[in-house]
Amino acid sequence: MKNHCNENMPSWAQRTDAWGRKHWDKAKPLKSRNGEYISAIIFNLVFLWIVNHIPGWNLGFIKDNFMVVLWILNVNILVQIGGNALMLLSGLPTIRYIVQIIIESASFVTQMVLFYIYPFDFSHFHGLFWLDWFLPIALIIGMVVSAIKVFSNLWKLIFRRS
Repeated sequence: MKNHCNENMPSWAQRTDAWGRKHWDKAKPLKSRNGEYISAIIFNLVFLWIVNHIPGWNLGFIKDNFMVVLWILNVNILVQIGGNALMLLSGLPTIRYIVQIIIESASFVTQMVLFYIYPFDFSHFHGLFWLDWFLPIALIIGMVVSAIKVFSNLWKLIFRRS
């Protein structure tokens, strides 16, 4: 089965390719995914509490328009909690792909709102002014990643193996 182009390839590299072909479509076991869902729910509950208490902390880098984006942050966090709870209760791959599409879509919309409204101002803090140009770039990258994940999960939903 060796051909002339891989006869100089080490044997460990040839075995790696065979291992990849055999295991490429294996999903994580349900038990390890359940731990991820539970930890995501706990993290999002803590994050929900933090986000809703930020206006009372009077942080200098939070602008007055933070209250405008607070509702979309709350909706996104609640979608994340509900989606992870649904995936925890249901082990079906179809449900998991649909929920992941919804979660990533909510994340995309939230990042887009944060990009256009941008409720932060780091220009008054010495040494942190660079965050005012870095965070919008990070939000753009996050939107691109979320869009790719939506299409990836849609692809998996449509063309998954039975």
